[in-house]
Amino acid sequence: MRRLIALAVAAAPIALSACTIGPDYTAPESATLVPDAWSANEPAASPTDLTGWWTQLDDEELPGLIERAFASSLTLAEARERIVAARARRGIENADRLPRIDAEASYARLETGDEALVVGGAPPGIEADVYSLGAVAGWELDLWGRVARSVEAADAEIDFAVEDLRASRVALAAEVARELIAIRVIDRDLELINATADTDRDALDIARSRFEAGFGDALDVARARRDLESNLALLPPLRADRREAEYRLAVLLGVAPGSVTVGHAGLPRRDIVPDRGVPADLLLRRPDLRRAERELAAATARIGAAHAERFPRVSLSGSIALQGPDIGDTINPDAFVLSAGPSIAWPIFEGGRIQSRVQQAESIQRQALLRLRSSVIDALAEVETASVRRAKAERRADRLYEAERAAEDAEQLSVDRYTAGQVDFLDVTEARRSRLAIERSRVAAERDALLSLVTLYASLGGGWDPEDAWAVSSRQ
Repeated sequence: MRRLIALAVAAAPIALSACTIGPDYTAPESATLVPDAWSANEPAASPTDLTGWWTQLDDEELPGLIERAFASSLTLAEARERIVAARARRGIENADRLPRIDAEASYARLETGDEALVVGGAPPGIEADVYSLGAVAGWELDLWGRVARSVEAADAEIDFAVEDLRASRVALAAEVARELIAIRVIDRDLELINATADTDRDALDIARSRFEAGFGDALDVARARRDLESNLALLPPLRADRREAEYRLAVLLGVAPGSVTVGHAGLPRRDIVPDRGVPADLLLRRPDLRRAERELAAATARIGAAHAERFPRVSLSGSIALQGPDIGDTINPDAFVLSAGPSIAWPIFEGGRIQSRVQQAESIQRQALLRLRSSVIDALAEVETASVRRAKAERRADRLYEAERAAEDAEQLSVDRYTAGQVDFLDVTEARRSRLAIERSRVAAERDALLSLVTLYASLGGGWDPEDAWAVSSRQ
C-alpha cells in the first residue's frame, strides 16, 4: 500500500499541471442583448426595494401571506431539492478527479487436470484453495481537463438550480399578491352592490308609499323590486369567487383548501412607480435571465469535456493482496502480491462518435445562447407591457372616479325629482344602474392597475433575497 501511495504522490504534479482544452466561458456583453433605455415613458420614480416590494402596497395581510408561502410552499420545497440534487451531481463529477481505492476479499477453488493445457496459469494436475484479501486502486490523470470541464459545468448547474429557486420565489410572491388583490376587489364589489341594494330598498319603499298615496302606479313598484332583486342576484357568484380565491391562495401556501381565510380590507395602494433602472439591470435582477446565462456557461464547459474525449486517457492502477492456499495467508505479510503501473488508452477508430458528441455539445451551446437572447427580449417586452398597462389603468381609474362623482350627483337629482313627482321612476332606475356600472368599472380599473403593478414588479425580478440561505450555501 505504501508503494501505491508513493506512486500516486509522484504522479500528482503531472495531474496538477494538466491543461484544460475547449473554449473558456465569457459572459455575453450586455450591450449586445439589451437597448440603452426603455421605450415606454414613465414618470420619475423613487428608488424602491424590489426584494420585499409587497410591503409597499400597504396591505396588512399581504406580507404575512407571502412569508407563509415562502416557508411552506411545496413548489419552493421542490426547487430546494433540485439544488440538493445539483450539488450531489457536482460531487459525482468531482469524484473522478480523485483516486479510487476498493477493498477486495475472495475465495476460489482451483483445479487443473493432468493433461490440461494452461497458458499463463497454474500447471496441470493442481488442486488448491486460494484465499485473497487486499485492495485495488485506480486514478485517471485529468491531463486534458475532461473532468475539470465536467465539474465546471456542474458548478454552473448548481447556479441555475439556485436561480430556479429564486424565480419560483418571484412567481410565488406575485401569485399570492394577485389572489389577495382579487379578494380585495371582490370585497369592494360586494360593498358597492350591498350599498346599492340598500338604496334599492329605500327606492322600493318610496315607490310603494307613492303608489299607496295615489301618486304613483304599480309599474314603479315592480321596477323598484326588479332592480333590488337583480342586484341581490349578483352577490352569490361574487361570494363564490371570493371563496375560490381563498382556495387558490391556500394551494399557493402549500396547505389544504379551506384552511386560509382572508379578512376584509380596502384595496392595496396603487400609486407607486417602481424604479425600473436601465434595461441592462434585468440581466442582474431577473432569475430566469441569470439562469439562462448559467445554462450557457454549463453548455460551454460541456464542449471542452467532449473535446477531451479525443485525447489519450492516462491512468495509474495497482493492486496489493495477501494471497495463499490457507485462510491464514490473508494476514501473512510474506504472502503479498503487488501489481502497479500506468496505462494509456487512445481512441483510434470509434465511428465518428466523439466528433458527433462535440458537434452536439456545440449545438447545445448555440441553443443556450439563442434561449438567453430570446429570454432577454421576452423580459424587456414584459416590463414594457406591464408599464404601459399600469399607466393606462391608472388614467382610466382616475377618469372613472370623476365619472362616478357625476353619476352620484345625477342619481341623487333623479331621486329628488321623482320624490317631488317631476320625473318617472324609470329615470331613477337608469341613473342608479349607470352609477353602479361606473363604480364597478372604476374598481375593475383599479384592479387592472394593481395587477399590472404586481406584474411589473415580477418582470423586474423583484421578490428574491440575495442572502437566502439556500443560495449562499449552494456550494458549501
